[in-house]
Amino acid sequence: MTERLLPAISACLDWASEADPPPALEERDLALLLSVHRDTGAHEPGDWTVDDVHDVAAHLRDRDTLPDSLRDSWLAWCDHLVSSGGLRSAESPRRLRAAIERIGLTPGSARPPGHDPVDDAASPLLARLGFLEGTEPAPVLPYVPESRAELDARALACPPLHRAARLSAWVAPRRLLRPGTDHDELGAEETAQAARDLDRTPAEVRFLFSVARSAALVRTTYLHVLPGPAATAWAEDRPGAAADAWADALTTMVALPGAAPFLLLAELFLSGRAHTPAELVGACGPGALPGSEEPEQHVLRALEALADLGAVEGVGTGRYRSTGLGDHCAARHLRDSGVRVPVVPPLDGLDAKGLLDLLDRVRPVDVEVLLDRWLADRPPKEAARDLVDAGLPTVDDDPEAFVLAVAADPSAESVLARVGACPLRNTAVRAR
Repeated sequence: MTERLLPAISACLDWASEADPPPALEERDLALLLSVHRDTGAHEPGDWTVDDVHDVAAHLRDRDTLPDSLRDSWLAWCDHLVSSGGLRSAESPRRLRAAIERIGLTPGSARPPGHDPVDDAASPLLARLGFLEGTEPAPVLPYVPESRAELDARALACPPLHRAARLSAWVAPRRLLRPGTDHDELGAEETAQAARDLDRTPAEVRFLFSVARSAALVRTTYLHVLPGPAATAWAEDRPGAAADAWADALTTMVALPGAAPFLLLAELFLSGRAHTPAELVGACGPGALPGSEEPEQHVLRALEALADLGAVEGVGTGRYRSTGLGDHCAARHLRDSGVRVPVVPPLDGLDAKGLLDLLDRVRPVDVEVLLDRWLADRPPKEAARDLVDAGLPTVDDDPEAFVLAVAADPSAESVLARVGACPLRNTAVRAR
């Protein structure tokens, strides 16, 4: 059993010992559940969705026997996560508990036929990361993250997130959820009142509540709404809090069905290039794009929605690339899935030869950023001369003209405009 599971089991047992009435809970059941949960790909004991319930149950049914107490222990684990705020996903606690209550746990019963549609939809990304059988992971290139201050400023300027934050501040703690449904939403009276107070329609309030939940600005129990962990971080102005909330809520704010928006963003992030919608269709596996719409048209619609939220930006003619916020979202979710996402090291003390070597190993979209940073820390003429001496070819094989031009305009754009044919120029072009 890993070190991460032991504290989780201990915390649940402590919670159960203080609960009144105490729940039916067996430590061995918890150890079994969380071990299987980990083995199916979970990276946090508290990260549960309805899909996880089905995956774990399918693996449990492969066993010859299961303890009679298993379902009760599983429900107690769910109750512990919900009451303590330890549920890491944006899953509805009501839906999660209902799934555990209903799932089949008879040993030896057959698994449902067919592939997981989510795995099918994400198959290009999973293959790229080496998560599919028979595939080798492609290298994940280091990227240049924006500062937390820059990311927060961009996130705060996103209208849906700003409105969701206003709604979360409006909602009084322990306000009752709408009864009689597996979905988490405010009651009819509260929704109508929020719409009046915030100058929104009831439909907008319901949408913004789902955004607030995804952003962890609020969290829900089986009955009530409570402040979420992001609300505390937001109120305390913790660096990165707004950007993290934005990243966690992005796919909800996009408001398009399916996995396509994140798959497109992940491809733009990992490739570090600008792409047309036609080039990005291949990033979406079977089922990721609706059959009712031309694939390229749906990709374009998803890209436009992502652009409206600040995740991608249009460049050139009909091409899109990831923004700093988009990079932050993709990197955050990939890391949460266990992918190592490296960051470009600081440029302090890096000479021209070291810079050119580094630029060969980064994403195309980061070339100009790094060049600008390196040039800003040096006397312009000296920097230009160092680049030439390090072997950077110049247009018309005229290093003196290159040095004079870059000294007059010490920018990445100036350098790239006067570089001769070489891999660096070819790489930088892919970002445009």
